[in-house]
Amino acid sequence: MLLNNGLSSSNTVIIEAPIAAVWEYVSTASGWKKFLADISYVSSSRDEIGVGDTVTLVIGELTNAATCIKRLEWKQISFDEQYSCILPDGNEWRYALRTAFRFEERDAMTELTVEVDCSESDTAMLWVMECGEMGWRQSLYHLKTTIELGLDLRNEIFNYPRLGVMNYTASREQLLQQEVPPHVVGGNYIAVAYTGGPAWKAGIRDGSIITSIAAHPVPTYRDFVRVLGQFYGKPAEPLEVIYYEGGCCHTTRIILSDDDQFTGMIDPERESPSEVSQRRKEQTLQAVAHDSNETTHLFLDEG
Repeated sequence: MLLNNGLSSSNTVIIEAPIAAVWEYVSTASGWKKFLADISYVSSSRDEIGVGDTVTLVIGELTNAATCIKRLEWKQISFDEQYSCILPDGNEWRYALRTAFRFEERDAMTELTVEVDCSESDTAMLWVMECGEMGWRQSLYHLKTTIELGLDLRNEIFNYPRLGVMNYTASREQLLQQEVPPHVVGGNYIAVAYTGGPAWKAGIRDGSIITSIAAHPVPTYRDFVRVLGQFYGKPAEPLEVIYYEGGCCHTTRIILSDDDQFTGMIDPERESPSEVSQRRKEQTLQAVAHDSNETTHLFLDEG
């Protein structure tokens, strides 16, 4: 859940395993790779992460250089984290978080709580915190299935199709600004509709508020992700999306994308961040050029 006006989050999971078995997954480089990271290594060249060590975790398009600032064996391990993310348009975005993992024994089971704190409160970090809260909800569920069932469900959990947007739960002020009527519970504010993405192709632009996807209300970021998750593994078909822009309600149809430009599910062992960045910049330029050509043809036809 989100706390402290969205500047903190806390997620908890109960795992049927002793603390020692769960502890290794977040206190060693090899443990991280078993359930979340594609690449993981420690600055000290050891597997175990000690105070002062920096563990580098590469998760698809995301790189996290996490420096251990506290370690109490089988009780807590905390990190100061420096993130670098390759966005769908190819630009790199950096931000910082502090994350603590707390362990408690519960009748031969382990209660693991992940607490994340952010020191910035700009709109981009609102997306980070909502996305991160949902991400840890998904990651802890995956850790549980990995330990208890021996299943690796990373693809099934994280590779759901996307709209190609940066979004977060719309504030009251944003809902009023777009004149979303009171009977609509809420929606997701589109901070960025990435050029060439499904939403952008359907006419949705920055500042719009999406209130419904495939007849499902999406008043919060979590609702937004849960609805998209329902379409994992299903044939791509146009979905009705209702959104507000310029004080008016609009309806459009969107085909979700499973392209790694929008899902972030790249293989960093086959393609470096710089290569991903260059490829995405080229894809964005091609989308702009295509749109420009379409507009030119339309103008000539009307003329």
